[in-house]
Amino acid sequence: MPRAQLIDANTGEILDDLGWYETANQARSACGRHAEGLLVWALSPDGLWVAEEDNEVYQVEADLPEE
Repeated sequence: MPRAQLIDANTGEILDDLGWYETANQARSACGRHAEGLLVWALSPDGLWVAEEDNEVYQVEADLPEE
């Protein structure tokens, strides 16, 4: 289950824990509602979905591969 968090881009501090979601897509949608706007997502090299907004970063764990 992917987790969504809002992180301070400068300090790395967790500003808000948005919780756990069934899928990464649901978590990214929840982040968009929290931001009250459209977020542009990119998959980072360490396997996290990230979207930057001002000095904050929304971060969502990627879905685990199905076996």
